Formats: sequence, C-alpha cells, structure tokens
Amino acid sequence: MADHAPRFRRLLGAALVVASCTDAAAPRPLSIAVAPASRALGVHEDSVTTVVADSAVVVLRGEGSGAARWSATHGGAPWLTLVAAGGGSGVAVRWVVDPTVLPPGTYVDTITVAASGASAELVDTLVVRGAPAQLITVRRPWLPGEQAAAIAEAEQNHTPLPYVGDVSSLAADMFGGDSVTVVVTNPAYAPGSGRLPRAAQFSAGWSAMGLDLSIQDRSAVPWDTLNWLGVMWWNPADSTWKGWTIVATKAATVKLTNVSTTAFDASQGTSGAGGGEAQQSTGTYWEASSGQVQISRNNGCGTTTTVASGVWKGGTKQTCNFGGRLVNLTMPRRAGSTAPATQTINFDFRSPPIVGSRLTCVFPSPCTGAAVIAALRARRTAMRPPPRSP
Repeated sequence: MADHAPRFRRLLGAALVVASCTDAAAPRPLSIAVAPASRALGVHEDSVTTVVADSAVVVLRGEGSGAARWSATHGGAPWLTLVAAGGGSGVAVRWVVDPTVLPPGTYVDTITVAASGASAELVDTLVVRGAPAQLITVRRPWLPGEQAAAIAEAEQNHTPLPYVGDVSSLAADMFGGDSVTVVVTNPAYAPGSGRLPRAAQFSAGWSAMGLDLSIQDRSAVPWDTLNWLGVMWWNPADSTWKGWTIVATKAATVKLTNVSTTAFDASQGTSGAGGGEAQQSTGTYWEASSGQVQISRNNGCGTTTTVASGVWKGGTKQTCNFGGRLVNLTMPRRAGSTAPATQTINFDFRSPPIVGSRLTCVFPSPCTGAAVIAALRARRTAMRPPPRSP
C-alpha cells in the first residue's frame, strides 16, 4: 500500500497557509478612539474666563470606517454644552464649559461618542477654585458721634433706591446697635495672571446693607407683586453715590445667580438679577452686565414692627443679618464720565454679615405708602436713575 502521509502533510500545510491568508484578510470590526481620552480645566471663581471651548479628535477604524458617522452625547451636566456632536473619522467633537454659576468644587461629566455599535468615552473634569474676594466686611465699635451722624445723614438724604423709592426711614435700623459693619480691603486678595483688577470705585470705607423686600399692590388687577433679595452699598463721602444688586425671588436665600440687568429689566424685575451703581451728582451710571450674586444668610431678625412714616408707612420691618457674595460683578459705564469705564466688584460679606432690613408692604392696607406702589408701577424706567447715553 502506498504511503500517503507525505501527500497529506503537503495538503494540510497548504490548507493552513490558505486559512492564515484568509484570517489576515478578514475585516476588523469598527472601533472608535477619542484623542485625548480625558480633559481637565481649572479656573478661579473670579477669573475673567467665562465660557471655555474644548475639543477632541474622533478616529474610526475597521470595517466601514470610511463611511461611518459618529454622534456624541454627554452626561447632562448643565455646565457642559456640545456644539459639534457628529461627523466622520478625523472630525473633532467640540464642546464649551461654562463655570460662571458654579461654586468652588470639582465637577465631572462624560462625553460618549458612538457609531454602529462601537463607542468610546471622554471624561471632562472642571475644577472651580475658590478665590479670596478683594473686599470683605469687619465689625468695629462706633466712633464718637459717628452713629448719630450716619443716621442723620441717611434721613436727610432721600436718594431713592431703584424701583422701591426712598429708604431713608430705615436709617435707625440700618445703623442701630453698638457697632458697625464696614467694607475693608481683604489682605488675602492678590490679583494675578488672568484675574480681575481691583475695583476702582466700590472700595474700602464704603458701607453696605442687605435688603429683603416684598411688595404687593392689591389695588391692581391682577395684583402687582415683587419679591426681591439683595444688597445695597453707598459711599459715605458722597451721599448721592449708591449701588445695588437685586435678585427676584421669594426665597430667603439664593445660590450664586447670574446677573444681567438687561434681562432683569425685560422681566420688569420679576425674574433674574440686576444691578448697577449711580453717582447722581455727576449723572454717572454703571450697569451690571455679568457676574454673580449670592445671598447665603438672611436670619437673626429682630422684632417685627410697623413702619410709622415715610413711603413704607403701614408696612412691617425687621432688622436682620445678611451674608453673601458678589463675584466678578462687572458694570460697564452707561452714562456720565466718572472713571472707570468699567468697574468690577468682588465682595464677600458672609462673615461677619451685614445688617439689613426685611420689609413687607401690602397696599392699600395695612401699608398706605402710595409712593412705594408708584415706584413699583414705574419700575420699567426707575432701574436706571440717570438717563442712558445715546
């Protein structure tokens, strides 16, 4: 019988070669790679940076990679927005990060890129670093005669607060007690690269007070209602120079809230936050266009009493402690010529808090201060004390 082993071995070898060639030619399944696979961004909460753009290149390999199209989604973090979320191989996925409403902390979201059953992930990390405010508060005893002079000056100066009119009747509440809260420069503040310069106007030596206002005009149909929470500041050396930031809210406190006076005015003071600063003696007005306000404390209130006179007559008032922050509050000049062209405020009044007033006015009864309601009805134009420049 013939020996077929050599022939068998030759056939087996040929089969293995064919199989090897066949395996080498088999198409690879589609795969996705994202470069880089992770991103990290760190910003200071008072940085000039607001929205930051970022990207990563998507590469498709394997069967059908030339014609395949990918799409991207993310985990839903409100600070991340996809702006280019689809394409082919070699096209970048693009997104923007907005840290402006975030308190200090570390935030993580995942971007997922997928095509035809294949997927890859990119981890995006945002670190918001706390930054010492340039201005803080301190408590100190009244100097001899200072308290009486402050009350007298406030009562004699009837410069109105935008929207709500004269608050001079609150002077005794604002300046009560055996000590006063004043604004001072924070020794821990050190502006550096990419950080904002010190404010040229609102500065050490100024005074500030908190405001919690609830106004309801029941003579109107429907009722006209405003609820505001905020902070007011003024220059003791110039009684016509005042600033303010107001948040439209019924809450006792608010987290960091974006400030846009344009949007606040458009809602007639019923949503968002607005603010500004006015030096009426020179007709200069700065309007808050960006930045954040936070009211983290609104408590420690004294006895509720009835306002006996003034535009708030018949309303109720309490003296309370207010804590919070103004972070990167930017105010371009809209009218007048007093420097600077744009000022920016970073003010931390969380500890010690400032004193302020909680006011409630239900008109026509028990609150009979018609001037408050007149101011409320005129609120569309009252937000800007000096006229805008053409």
